[in-house]
Amino acid sequence: MRTLPPAVATAVHVATLARKNQMPIPAKVLAVLDTAAAPFPGRWLLDPLPGDPIRIVELFAGPGGWSEGLATVLGLAVDAVGFDISKDACATARAAGHHRVCVDITTLDPEHYALRHTAGLIVSPPCPSFSPGGNHSGQEQANIDVLCRVLAQTSEAGGFLPGTELDDWCEGCDTCDELGYHDGFAPRSGATWDELRAQLAPLTDARIGLMAELLFWAFGLQAAGAPLEFIAMEQSSRLPEQILDDIRLELRGGQEEGEWFWTAQGILEASQFGLASRRERVFFIATRFRRALPDNTTLGARVTMMAEALEWDEGERINTRGVRPVDPKTGRAKGGNEFSADKPSNCLTGKARTWKRVRDGLRLTIQEAGLLVGFRRSYPWQGSRTSAFQQAADVVSPIVAAAVIASLMGIPWMPQTLDYLEHLYRLNDYLDPEDLDPEDYDTAA
Repeated sequence: MRTLPPAVATAVHVATLARKNQMPIPAKVLAVLDTAAAPFPGRWLLDPLPGDPIRIVELFAGPGGWSEGLATVLGLAVDAVGFDISKDACATARAAGHHRVCVDITTLDPEHYALRHTAGLIVSPPCPSFSPGGNHSGQEQANIDVLCRVLAQTSEAGGFLPGTELDDWCEGCDTCDELGYHDGFAPRSGATWDELRAQLAPLTDARIGLMAELLFWAFGLQAAGAPLEFIAMEQSSRLPEQILDDIRLELRGGQEEGEWFWTAQGILEASQFGLASRRERVFFIATRFRRALPDNTTLGARVTMMAEALEWDEGERINTRGVRPVDPKTGRAKGGNEFSADKPSNCLTGKARTWKRVRDGLRLTIQEAGLLVGFRRSYPWQGSRTSAFQQAADVVSPIVAAAVIASLMGIPWMPQTLDYLEHLYRLNDYLDPEDLDPEDYDTAA
């Protein structure tokens, strides 16, 4: 939808007048707006009024990692809507108070009229194709080539080209003016987002192609007229550098001179932000202003032990794989199926549902798993035990999410993060990170 039918335009006018006069929007009008905007919220058809929170789209939003980072850790008032295909993850987020639409993201139109005031885009595509614990199909060069060929077409599909690139050799002839070359946007190539999605069909794992949604939505929103201010993406730390390079290149207009002045990328490790579990993820940001990823060293190197977070006694050990043969040389089980709880835990995967405390065989609960990745004890995980643990394993930690988003928006994040950690883990003493062996645990899922 690029323009509004007369009946919807009338509903928008009535709703806008009601808002300006601080009156409730009539139910019949709301129904018209919701139907016209579906699956996006009907209120997004209305122009924002002064003082309204910024609108943020979350793709592959899951159970609420980014959402909790925004709302609970930072306490920001934003109008964020998340989209995810997992019914259980959406149910978890909704139970926690976050807006979710359960839908296949590849069926949505990033240029929908309701999205024209979007200010932020957050994307966390599924990572099994790239992560060490997955099938590694995302590391195969043939698949990388298919994906990158599509990525390379996105800026032209969105009509993105800085006018200054042509101003150097053309002062504004009639043809260029007619085509709009000097308006900051080149004529669009004519390729639709669905046509580009179709070009991903040769991939051996369809999840690899979901990486392209980052650019489909970035340029689609821009083509819809959205005042997009920032983009944040999270993915497996093993995401091939070629893919990141091509994303950065397209966001800078395909010629390194695009409107997205600044991009940055880097691997952030969750326990270095005070989390009681290890997890390495690559984060990529693009902003209209010069911004950098958060520097975790400024937190004072606070390290939270698993036992400390779960209020266990010192000396506890965790069994991750059941009974396994013992290596006669080391006296330990083969396969590394135990680790000490007197440090941040290994990176959680869906198999963390089988973790047991060695002393008494007590299984890790989903509430404890949530704590380890930074969620409050009362977080309302939904679905079966298997589903809930998979959600906790896949999610972006709210604490890391808060640090990244605050850095993007140019606002403080350390005071809020430290306060959240204090209440989350009931912290007292500090553990010197030099006492830990960084090679003694798993950090990547």
